[in-house]
Amino acid sequence: MHVFPAEIPAAEARRADVVEVRVARKIASLFGVDGDIPPFHRSWVCDYTALSLAEIGRGAPAPDRAERSSLDAAVPAAPAAPATDGDRDWSWAGRAVWARSQASLPGGLSNATLNRYGPDTKAAAVLAAANRLLRDATAAVAAAAQRLASCDCDLEVRLAVWAGLVLEVYRAQPALVVAAIQARQVQRSLSARWGTQVDRARVIAGDDAPSEIRPWAQDPGAQDPGARQPAGGDNVERADSRWRPTSFDLVDATLPVLGLAGDRAGDPAGGAAAVPRDALDDIASAWCHRLLAVGRPGRGVVWLTEDDQGSRRVQAMVRVGAVVAPFVAATLGGVARLDRAPAPTLPTLPDVGELADLPVSHRRAHLLVAHVATNYLRYRDELLATQPALRHQTRELVALAVQRCAEALDPTDPVPLLLHGYAAYLDVWDSTRALPGPDTDTGPDPDQDQVSSVRRLIASQQHIVASWRSGWLDPGAAAYLLEIGITALLDVTSPADRTEVAGSQVPASAMRSWWSATLTARGIDPDVEVADAIGSLSDAQVFHLHHYADWRARGGRRGDLRQALAVQERVAAVRTEVVRRETAGYAAKAVAARSSHQLAARIATDLALATPERERGTRARACATAVRHARTVLSDPTERRDSPQAVAATARVVARALCVAAAHGVTVEPCDAAAAVALLDRVIVRAGVSADGTSSDQRVSGLPRTQWHDWHTTLAAIASHSMRG
Repeated sequence: MHVFPAEIPAAEARRADVVEVRVARKIASLFGVDGDIPPFHRSWVCDYTALSLAEIGRGAPAPDRAERSSLDAAVPAAPAAPATDGDRDWSWAGRAVWARSQASLPGGLSNATLNRYGPDTKAAAVLAAANRLLRDATAAVAAAAQRLASCDCDLEVRLAVWAGLVLEVYRAQPALVVAAIQARQVQRSLSARWGTQVDRARVIAGDDAPSEIRPWAQDPGAQDPGARQPAGGDNVERADSRWRPTSFDLVDATLPVLGLAGDRAGDPAGGAAAVPRDALDDIASAWCHRLLAVGRPGRGVVWLTEDDQGSRRVQAMVRVGAVVAPFVAATLGGVARLDRAPAPTLPTLPDVGELADLPVSHRRAHLLVAHVATNYLRYRDELLATQPALRHQTRELVALAVQRCAEALDPTDPVPLLLHGYAAYLDVWDSTRALPGPDTDTGPDPDQDQVSSVRRLIASQQHIVASWRSGWLDPGAAAYLLEIGITALLDVTSPADRTEVAGSQVPASAMRSWWSATLTARGIDPDVEVADAIGSLSDAQVFHLHHYADWRARGGRRGDLRQALAVQERVAAVRTEVVRRETAGYAAKAVAARSSHQLAARIATDLALATPERERGTRARACATAVRHARTVLSDPTERRDSPQAVAATARVVARALCVAAAHGVTVEPCDAAAAVALLDRVIVRAGVSADGTSSDQRVSGLPRTQWHDWHTTLAAIASHSMRG
């Protein structure tokens, strides 16, 4: 079940709406929305650019020309796999549908009927159908946007929430939304009247060929005798919007409601209006363009599914912030100020009384605002660094949304399931980070609070799997929630800090079952070793296997380490390429790339230590791999902006990798050793460890103080060779 599914109109409709309804139902089947529409009871995922007008009229893909000719010639004989609907015969031709003529198909629409659409018949039919199918979702997004405009909410948060809600509609039917965006581009291109921008000057009006431009007359009161003047006024405009649409209502009709536009630009963030009115169309087009890019590495995962009846549809897993944040930054002229004070104003949620009077889709939209706003703000690591209280504020917003869901929506509704799982994740994720503000040291035993949070998250993970298998949660949402939940649980006992809270351990069998469910939901066969299939997986899928490799390496068995390293090296390559291609102002993607190399260095070091002495060559190669990835980490400038805890984790992995390599005869460059010493100095100085390893504390960042001193001594000796040279 999706949050904003398309609404299929009933087959029976009033006479004025018959064509519109029939086209919408056919488009629903062609773009993976509904596989239960007669007569074919199947859905396809068609490519808009390859789809013909005749296929739209029949509501099913046709065989290619060669196969169609072959079937036409064989009709007197019994066609293969015949099927009938009343007295009209048709047959399957693979996944396509063959019929002798368009008229022989039940409910087929002729090209003459479809030609009322224009200026491009195919584009207009697809766009009008998408607007009809998404009418309910569009109204829900508009209602949430209107509320955002009425509350004292920051401009960037408003825009981010609007984009996130549209993204959730996309997730429910990606193929339909993509087709609508492509059709919108065609319609707008063909509907543009460039001639009206041309001054007629001294060229005589009325002496124009039918296909020539009709320039603007010099006399504003004069009417071009060659221009056709439609009669009917508003009725004509409504007919044009129906049969000659140029707007994708989900985007174009909801953005203006958000209250972004004013008469001038330059208003401060959070002001009533900070975007010129004539920029709204550009903003809408920019977001449409970014929606077309969802599914590229670093921008979510999009995959195809097929059920037992042969119906296909597209699923999507997207981290809202990763797609929305770069769009907001580009739209508002770059990343928001880091020195802003106070923190961004968060949206407010309707009370229970307001929600009770609203349709279900509107309730979902209002409550989903909490997840979108939180995900966007937490994606902005640099904002969290300067406004750490946002962690507490956003967590409280999600907790309030969970409470509202319990009062306004069914427990099996996808929004409560999403928010409940996200809230459980936030509790554990934040429990490992310093949280200034009213929630610091809320109880006498913080460790026990963390154990309780971990147990709630474990229960939530189990509930997510059960909800997905029951059909209450779509595969993309289930995969997303399971992965972030696993990430938080791994973080509680991160190898960067071997200390763990008693009672917070996750059963190994549970973790295996969650990864199996996550891979299955994402269309990856869990019974095939991921390392063996890594070459056949898309880069978008590989991008999200970082935490899988981390989990796989945790056991420390040599075979698992080999498999984990094979996966993680591909992950690191993909993430590095994403950062190279997408120079966004946010640190999150750059950190994701660096952390992938850091994990590869850690796994390779563990593999080297797990390799026996008799396989010295294999061990040396593992050490060399660890050094290569450690060097990449050291050369990454984003490391300088890390928190003290992150710096300590990086220093531990890098120093360990270089020292293990040196101990096993693998060359460590003095410049790498010097860079590692500088990193260790930052940890040592902060912890107050003296040069001889003495300190007031027995442990530093989870390790004995002497371990840091030994690494520092070893690497300083290697670095000194360059100075002597």
